[in-house]
Amino acid sequence: MDRKHVMPILLGINLLITLVMGFYLFQSRTLEIDLSEEILRVRGLVVTDSSGRERIIIGAPLPPAQSIGYRFYRGKNSNVSGIMLYDHEGQERSGYVTDDSYGNVFFTLDSKISQRALFVAEPQGAVTLRLWGKNGHQIDIGTSDDDTWMNVGSEGQIKDLIDED
Repeated sequence: MDRKHVMPILLGINLLITLVMGFYLFQSRTLEIDLSEEILRVRGLVVTDSSGRERIIIGAPLPPAQSIGYRFYRGKNSNVSGIMLYDHEGQERSGYVTDDSYGNVFFTLDSKISQRALFVAEPQGAVTLRLWGKNGHQIDIGTSDDDTWMNVGSEGQIKDLIDED
């Protein structure tokens, strides 16, 4: 067979393979994958250490907050869902949660006695980062569609670091 006849045949085979592969990829894109055998659906999961102490709780909703080994009520409309981390003494030390009332997303870092860092994203788009220590020392940084702010506080005195024009 000479080149004149081979080229159209190869072109036709290539086109046929391309069409079959394109059809297969298009069909496989629209198929629903059944993961019912691979996904575990639970309302909560508790991970404990070797002594049986709760170290990680994943839940929807999470149990009430815990401090110094005791759970306490956060208040009305305070249910949250997400992940909480506890130290080796059972003290709540961090959380990554959404609240059931407003839809905010929170990431917190806590000392043994109180919350020290808070990062909040509101459903409307505003975000705030707050860091604070003892005696009123704090830093607030935030932004929204309408405003940006940065405040520093020490001993109860708050100073706005972004001057308004």
